[in-house]
Amino acid sequence: MSLFDYFRKRQELSVGAPVMTEEIVENGNRETDEMESAGNGSSAVLINYGTGMPIDLIYSFLKEDYETKGYDDALSNPDVSYKEMNKSMIRSNLEIKFRQVKLKYTDNLRNLDFHIKSRSEAGLVDLVKQLEMEKEMLLQHVEELDRMERDFQGNVPYMTGMLLSYERGFLKGLGALSLEQIKFGVSPLTQIKKED
Repeated sequence: MSLFDYFRKRQELSVGAPVMTEEIVENGNRETDEMESAGNGSSAVLINYGTGMPIDLIYSFLKEDYETKGYDDALSNPDVSYKEMNKSMIRSNLEIKFRQVKLKYTDNLRNLDFHIKSRSEAGLVDLVKQLEMEKEMLLQHVEELDRMERDFQGNVPYMTGMLLSYERGFLKGLGALSLEQIKFGVSPLTQIKKED
C-alpha cells in the first residue's frame, strides 16, 4: 500500500465509509446501515451507526441479546450453576474483547507514530497535523476503553447490564419451564414420586 493509498483510505473513512472488524460483521452483531428510498428509489440516504473503529466491537458485544440467550439456556439446562457458569463466560469474553481492541489501538498508534515522525522529517506539516489529529482521536478511544474496563470491574450498571439481562432471561426461562410442566400436569413432586 502506498502512502497515497493510505491517506485516500483515511479520507474515505472521514467521509463516512464504515470500517468494521471481521468479527462484528461475521457474527452479525453490528447494527446494519439503514437505507431510505425517496420517491422512485433513485436516491437513498445512508445512515451509519458506530464509529467504524475497533471500539465498536465492545459496544456491539454489550448490545447483544443476552435475555434471549439466558431464556434459551434455562430451557435447555435449568440448573443455577449452569447460569452462573454462563455469566462467568460472558464476563470472560468481554475481558478478552477489551484486550483485543486495546491491542489493535496500540498497533494503530505505533503505526501513526512512525508516520508522524517520518513525515515530520520530510517537512510535510499539514500531513503531520492531520496524523496528530488522528492520533488524538485514537488516544481518546483508548481512554474510553480504559474507563469502560474500570467500570466493568467496578460493576457499574451500564457495563454489567448484559449480565442482568442474561439473569432476567434465565429466570423467565425457568418460569416458562415450570408453567409448561404444570400445564401438562407434570409437576416436580410427581416426578420424584415416580422415581422412588
